[in-house]
Amino acid sequence: MRIRIWRMIMRSPNAILLLLLAGMAAQAADLPANEIGKIPVLTYHKISDEDTEYTRNRTSFMNDLVQLKKLGFYPISLNEFRNGKIAAPKGKIPLLITFDDSSESQFKYEADGSLTPGCGVEIMERFQKANADFPLRGVFFVLPKAQYPNNFFGQPAKIGAKLKYLTGKGFEIGSHTLWHANLKKYRNKIEEQLGLGTAEIQKYLKGYAVYAFALPYGIFPPKADEPRLRAGTFKGKAYRHDMIFDYSNALSHSVYDKKFDTYRIRRLHGNETTLQKLFKQARQKREIFFISDGDPETVTVRKADAGRVRLRSNQKLVTY
Repeated sequence: MRIRIWRMIMRSPNAILLLLLAGMAAQAADLPANEIGKIPVLTYHKISDEDTEYTRNRTSFMNDLVQLKKLGFYPISLNEFRNGKIAAPKGKIPLLITFDDSSESQFKYEADGSLTPGCGVEIMERFQKANADFPLRGVFFVLPKAQYPNNFFGQPAKIGAKLKYLTGKGFEIGSHTLWHANLKKYRNKIEEQLGLGTAEIQKYLKGYAVYAFALPYGIFPPKADEPRLRAGTFKGKAYRHDMIFDYSNALSHSVYDKKFDTYRIRRLHGNETTLQKLFKQARQKREIFFISDGDPETVTVRKADAGRVRLRSNQKLVTY
């Protein structure tokens, strides 16, 4: 066997690289389940012509999806994240994709009602059609009363159609305040921003449960005001958030980890620097991630990590 490998190396200078890559892939595939590992929650803003801190080039965004699939990431829903019943296939790393600010670049219609080529939703749909094993999942944290082009995706006459299209496709909607208010600065308007923000969403999606909130700028109000982020009422418009996302540019704890705080969920910047770091970690430090056991009713971890686990309802702990 060694002689055959040596002969192959001598015939092709690229053979070493191919063997190394094959070995890395096999090693990753052989990793045991680790459902106490970290989960990436990616955050994108604009999808446009350039790559900056808050803008992702269209080609780069498509390449992100290619790399995420190649490296074994698997999109999950916000609801899976919420209830702890993560249904990623065995060996996959759960991934939550989020979009902030409801920019027109994320979702735009042409005059004939078709998706504008190169907008975020169109790119995701195009990729998913060619990759049926990579689900169409994502959370849009919207700004109902922001200025154009962030006012509910920038096409006022199409707000209802867009929100229904997204939810019909399996995407989910969350709150991001009315107009991207820094709630540390506008602490006197917390209930107004959140109550009316939810009401605007529900104006178009009757009865839709808005249970997730992403903090503008990732900035919390003073500690004493934090409970007001979770639930409240403004002029009869009620809101309740089971999940609050920050913008700390860090991997999230597993939803089964006792360190996981549903009111301070960590997210990563969807930009070149952060994504390249994520891809490198997935290649070289895969063991740090949540590796699914394929069964949402069980939580599989090493025996040494059993004490860190917080089970959800009716789940069984499996150790090895």
